[in-house]
Formats: sequence, structure tokens, C-alpha cells
Amino acid sequence: MINARIHGHDRTLLGRIFHHPTSNNLEWREVVAFVGRIGSAEEKGDDKWGFTLAGRTATFLRPRDKDMDPREVERLRHLMQDAGLSPYSTEILEASPVPADSDALIVVDHHEARIYRLDPKTVGGETETTLRPYDPKGYIHHLSHKEDGNYRGQRASEDLGYYDRIAEAVARAPRVAIVGHGTGKSSAMAVLSERLHERHPGTEIRVVATATVDLSATTDGQLLALGREMLALDGR
Repeated sequence: MINARIHGHDRTLLGRIFHHPTSNNLEWREVVAFVGRIGSAEEKGDDKWGFTLAGRTATFLRPRDKDMDPREVERLRHLMQDAGLSPYSTEILEASPVPADSDALIVVDHHEARIYRLDPKTVGGETETTLRPYDPKGYIHHLSHKEDGNYRGQRASEDLGYYDRIAEAVARAPRVAIVGHGTGKSSAMAVLSERLHERHPGTEIRVVATATVDLSATTDGQLLALGREMLALDGR
């Protein structure tokens, strides 16, 4: 579900929050107003504020001067990454877990995970959650090749919490199918599978099928059809 669209001055402010090196002249009042437009910004007393984006909340201290401390800007950037935002975002999505009665399709690479709720009673009524890894230095962006997803034979510097958030989003799904891109060190699906095995065995046992495809050449409709086909082959 789209909570808010980001455009105009807000897009500029978002880019400044994600800028490297970290900006030291972001006005606190502008940031509070921006967060309030795309989520919520709530004063808690003692100069503390709670910022909430896509169900994730962090507490920030109002600066004595008009500008945010660069270290607080970095924390805000991390919160926005967790909420699924990037410097190029035009909308923020509600990151809600897949309901207990709906199967899930995970489409994952090192840039993002698209998690589709596949309600067996509502074909075509899918909902989508998007999660992205925390990449403060832009390492993933600079290593990637958009045309083929090749990471030059290297695995991108991993935010393993990214994979934990994916696991949390499908924790209640009865069955899970995973589609990924690439093999070996370039495969985020392999990293996710390893993380499920190590930290989320209850979710791992509900993964019924995996597949490797060229994500750059596959439409959303084709991915959803593939996911349903993968789940249909499961005998549970």
C-alpha cells in the first residue's frame, strides 16, 4: 500500500539525507516536516522525537542548533533504508508481514527483495512489500551492472540484517517460494538460504521451491506466474 508520494523539494531533501559524505547542514525543522509527510514524527518530551516509517521507529534528539548532527543523519538514513527508501524513491511502501493464510513469493537480489503475498483465494489480488539492504557507502550500487546483475565475481558487502527482515516478513506464510538472480557469489538467493538455515529454521522448512531467472528480463506478471507454478508443484 502506498502511504505517500515523494516529489519536488522532498525528493531533493531525500537525496541530501542519502548524500555521501553525510550532510552537516540539514535543518531539523525540515527533516521533522518531511518525515511527518511520509510517515510520522511525534514529540515524546525531553527534546526527543519518534520517527516512524513503514512500521519502523527510531528516537532522535532535537539538536541545540538548527541543523542535525551528521551522526544523527546517518541514523536517519539507516531508518529510511530499513523502511525501503533509496535516494531515488518516489513512494514509500507499507512493510507489513505476509498474513498467516497467504503463501509468499520472494524475488531477491542484492539491491532489494520484493515480497508478494499470494492469496490462494484471490488470484490477481497480490500485495507487495519492498525491502532494501543498508548500503551507506553505495558499495552495492557501484559494483552492480544493471544490464545483467553481475557483481564482477564478488559478493557485495552484506547487510545480513537485510536477510533477517526478509525472513520476518514471511514468518507467518504457510509456504514460501524464492526466485533469485545469478549463481555462486553473485546470488543473493544463496545468501538468503544460508541465513534462513542459520537463523530462521522455522521459515526454512516452509520454503517449498527456489528458481534462478534473469530478473532484468522478467516482468512482474511472469514472476507471479512462476511463483504460483512453483507453489502448485508442492504436494503439501
